[in-house]
Amino acid sequence: MKFLPRALLFACALLGVGCAMPNAKRDADDQQRRLMDDTDERKARLQARGTLSPQEYEAMALKMGWTTKSKDGLPAAPTTEELEKRVKAAGTNR
Repeated sequence: MKFLPRALLFACALLGVGCAMPNAKRDADDQQRRLMDDTDERKARLQARGTLSPQEYEAMALKMGWTTKSKDGLPAAPTTEELEKRVKAAGTNR
């Protein structure tokens, strides 16, 4: 009769270990969400403080890869010239 309680305890331990195992996809999603939240907060703080002039803010937004949104709420599509500039800039940074 000692077998049944031990078997149940062992089964519960296995279930507990399975729940505690890390999930790489979930962790990556959480990290990406926190990064985006931090980026949005940083953008709002920089604009609210007024520590950057509009030109400096625009330069930083371009450098950080922040997109400006159109009236539809979607990012404006880059033009061919902008894409070519990005490719050339990426090639010179290597």
